Amino acid sequence: MTPKNHTGFTDKIRHAAAEVAAMAKHVRLNGDKISAYTAALLRARKPQMTALDNQTLGGGKTVEQKAAYALALDAVNFGSGYFELARESGVALEYAELALHLRAAFDNEGFDRPAAWAEVTPARCHDIFRIPAGAHPRLDELMVLFARHLNEAGQRIIADYAGQVANLLESAGGSAEGLAFLVGGWQGFADVADYRGISVPIYKRAQIFAADVWLSFGGTGAAAFHDMQNLTIFADNMVPHVLRHAGVLTYTPDLAARVDAGAEITAGSEEETELRAVSIHAVERMRAAAATMDGHAGITAVNLDHILWNRGYEADLIDLPRHRTLTVFY
Repeated sequence: MTPKNHTGFTDKIRHAAAEVAAMAKHVRLNGDKISAYTAALLRARKPQMTALDNQTLGGGKTVEQKAAYALALDAVNFGSGYFELARESGVALEYAELALHLRAAFDNEGFDRPAAWAEVTPARCHDIFRIPAGAHPRLDELMVLFARHLNEAGQRIIADYAGQVANLLESAGGSAEGLAFLVGGWQGFADVADYRGISVPIYKRAQIFAADVWLSFGGTGAAAFHDMQNLTIFADNMVPHVLRHAGVLTYTPDLAARVDAGAEITAGSEEETELRAVSIHAVERMRAAAATMDGHAGITAVNLDHILWNRGYEADLIDLPRHRTLTVFY
């Protein structure tokens, strides 16, 4: 059965993002650049969907193992604001590193069960993710957050889905939006900002979990979702970075200087909410532009997110500063 009341879940994200874009003071969308940039991006970068990385998303053989790995990974899929602290401390904290360490714990250390997540401690997270205790106080705090989010995921699966992540997928009723809605109701995935009195839902990690499940299962079986087109981008600090340097977004001089200096942009601040929400709206505009182009009528925001995310790792952009925010949402 499809989750009750999930209809319109991502429409609310799009609507709020458009409201923020119209009111934004710190981040401007240059709409006149959308069409040309979208066309150039799609000509230069194919395929539209990243291939499944068997080292990070290919964990497990059974439905339950695959689903459990995707959920555990996205329960801790945050910490980009801590990357520079980690580098300064000689610690590897990038997504690929964390995913590989989690995969090893799943394969070799009995961490493939929600019951194990429900009881995991910060000290165990230090061990699993190879983050030495005491390397930096903020990294110690991050492992506390990792443990807290894994605890919640394990406890919710035990309490609501008879201890089986596969039951969570079944409850989504073949809907990516429905799956994002279900986990978006958990505290650790409840990614909603307040912007000048407006509630701005973003739900980056809830949506990327649905997309990761879809990738892991190849869009078949429990992940044969009929509505991948309903998801928005996974708004973090990479897409605004790419769009800024493409001229699609312009930051105010003050915000640009702070980002370039590596200053912390406070989670939930006007600036941080605009960076994410205006990026969502920009990509929705890009998707509309792509729909008018030959061969791209069916492109989704997820397709564009993957293209833009990979663009950010290319040589001319990877070493330029992205905005840095200490947050549990990306």
